[in-house]
Amino acid sequence: MITVQEGSKRGVHASTLDENHFREFIKSVDDVDIMLEIRDKERSALRAVEILREMGKLDRIKNRG
Repeated sequence: MITVQEGSKRGVHASTLDENHFREFIKSVDDVDIMLEIRDKERSALRAVEILREMGKLDRIKNRG
């Protein structure tokens, strides 16, 4: 899934999480690993976790360290 900031060329990272696009993507998959390539990394990652919890899609976060 790629979300490109409006007015930007392909490959340019979006500034923040597109919540509607993210929700639609999550609805379309059963199990997935996610990597966000986004400018406000921590803020969007925390919001993504919040959305996953709201949707009942987050059982636990795995540490892949």
